[in-house]
Amino acid sequence: MHLYPVLQPIVKFLLTLFWRPTVAGLQHVPSSGRMIMACNHTSAFEAYFVPCMIPREIHWLGKDALFKGKGVPGKFFAWLMRSVNVIPVDRSGSGGASSALDAGIAVLEGEHALGVFPEGTRSHDGRMYRGKTGAVRLALATGAPILPVAELGAFEAQRSKNSIVPKLRSKLHTQIGPTIDMRAQLATLRADKPSDAPATREELRTLTRSLMEAIRELSGQEYVDEYAADVKKRLKDANAS
Repeated sequence: MHLYPVLQPIVKFLLTLFWRPTVAGLQHVPSSGRMIMACNHTSAFEAYFVPCMIPREIHWLGKDALFKGKGVPGKFFAWLMRSVNVIPVDRSGSGGASSALDAGIAVLEGEHALGVFPEGTRSHDGRMYRGKTGAVRLALATGAPILPVAELGAFEAQRSKNSIVPKLRSKLHTQIGPTIDMRAQLATLRADKPSDAPATREELRTLTRSLMEAIRELSGQEYVDEYAADVKKRLKDANAS
């Protein structure tokens, strides 16, 4: 059962009723066709909050562990995730990144919108961290434009790091920027030596930095040139020792 078009207006109504969120830049959202929505990630509720502000159905790639819960509750949760466009992907092991890339390409080639958090994991301190190259790889592989999105106020609205419900009366604002054509940006990088060769690692990193800067300009966050997962691991190890 496909519940996204049923639940989205209900959730949006409740969000509007209790939090009165605002949104700007809706004119930049393509009305149809393939699209990658790339958003900053500072809270647990951005995955449902931001899609309610965008007039498109968003598909997400979720780790397959979310679909392996035990008993009736676990099966119900897995069914619910599938019904709202969350696709299970095995991201463990050496083939995890490739599996996620293939799943994302399938979504985009179906002319759908795909949502990603380039940082890979939530920021623990509200700052923006280095983006991973997956969104750019998907854009180059499919020609899908990337829609940069920033959710403002989400970090401050958290009750705790695991809370999925923001504090009441929190000021939440979704800022949407113009779409980015990564194929055109790659061509610009190669202006002096045009080539049809796949993007190099350095080119992917350059394009990803450009994407993160576009999101940062919308969010106003301080940028940290490290992966959020590495920083979290370092802090965890330090606390353990």
